[in-house]
Amino acid sequence: MPSPAEPAKPDTTAPGFAPIERTGWANDKSLFPGRVTQVFATKIAQFVLGAATLFLIARLLDTAPYGQYQLLLTWIGMLFAVGQLGMPAAMTYMAGRGRSVVSLERMALGLTVAISVVLAAAAIVALPLLRDTVLRALSGSQVATSDDLLRVVLIALPCQLIMQFAAGILYTRGYNSVFNRIQVAQAALMLVLTLLLVGVFPLGVPGAIAGYLAASCAGALAAVARIRRLARRAEGAKGPAASAREFMSYGIRLYPQNVMSFFNYRADVLILSWLRGDAVLLGYYGLAVRLAEMTFYVPDSISAMLYPAISSSERHDADAFAPAVSRFTMLATTLAAAAVVPAAFVAIWLILPDFKPAFPALLVIMPGIVALSLSKVLASYTSGVGRPTPTAIAAIVALTLNIAANLILIPRWGIVGASASSLISYTCHASILLVMASRMAKVSPLAFVLPRSAEFARLRRGLASGVTLMRAWAGRARPGR
Repeated sequence: MPSPAEPAKPDTTAPGFAPIERTGWANDKSLFPGRVTQVFATKIAQFVLGAATLFLIARLLDTAPYGQYQLLLTWIGMLFAVGQLGMPAAMTYMAGRGRSVVSLERMALGLTVAISVVLAAAAIVALPLLRDTVLRALSGSQVATSDDLLRVVLIALPCQLIMQFAAGILYTRGYNSVFNRIQVAQAALMLVLTLLLVGVFPLGVPGAIAGYLAASCAGALAAVARIRRLARRAEGAKGPAASAREFMSYGIRLYPQNVMSFFNYRADVLILSWLRGDAVLLGYYGLAVRLAEMTFYVPDSISAMLYPAISSSERHDADAFAPAVSRFTMLATTLAAAAVVPAAFVAIWLILPDFKPAFPALLVIMPGIVALSLSKVLASYTSGVGRPTPTAIAAIVALTLNIAANLILIPRWGIVGASASSLISYTCHASILLVMASRMAKVSPLAFVLPRSAEFARLRRGLASGVTLMRAWAGRARPGR
């Protein structure tokens, strides 16, 4: 019998057996570097637009309001992590396994509505308790409508869900450029709206939230329209229909990892808000974390393509493919982190001098961000082969360590203590996944970490391809093109 973690193999000798046709690019590994380059170019555009939005909001809002804004975004992220039930990951997995786009579209829309309604109702009921604990930094806020904002920002829930579902469907079916353009347009719209609603019309935190929600809704509507067009094509009906049972079977196994991973990322912000209740400190720490996490554009570009590629691969191909991708990720992420630190130093001192206390926290957390980048790729590998349990175990251990370290270190060292707690837990998370992944692939842990000459060559080719692609985009964007 097959193990419970792996799906049973079909009987190929049975009368009428027909193998599932896995359409899209994911079966062809030769396309992987080019797809990663496209996504990376998209992430670079998002990086530029996101950095401009980040510094604009921080500059216009000042420290305390900026901390409140970051806490509101953490609030919506917490609700999404708790309520998504592993369904976005299940969507990518089922799309990679050849389920029809028509059935995936129905599943995406139905799940979005059901999850959003239940989550919003639960959030409103829980608000009084959360306002006095992890959302305490909003207490006594100069933003008179903070409670209203906590409710209004719930509009982002269905937007985040549909964007995650769309990524799983479109990336797996090879419509990368379409989804990439949606993401870049969304980031550009948010920058423009921030400039208007916070800069031109000084609406403060409500204006920043309004810009965020408007951009989120626009991106979600564009994603729904694109999935709808794909479902209407003849290829949209190919493959067996996705069932709610298989979605729940896969998603629930991955759900603990998703929830624990989020709180491992954001427990520091929530505990800092609870223990200190100081929006100014939260503003410093929020900026440090956001700057450090810009390094994630590298692993996010790779893991966005790796998960559907692994999901549609045979096991022996996945075991050989993942270590090479992981080595490349570590090389590129380390170089990106080395570039972000001096750039952040210059930006803070020249543009945001009021945020200078954020820089020590940035320095402490940055090695942990590199470790967490490794975790992202390893999680794509273990989950993509249908084994989500290792990622859940790593997330649970790391979160327990994170909470304990934050409770000890934040009262002593403030935001630097929060960074140190994240460094400890992120390193632990990556170490556990590294050991488990190396056992699954039957290779040394160093095979996932230490880059070889091939990775340096791929980096050079990738950078050259990315520059060429961005020049092509710029050429098409000129007037008259």
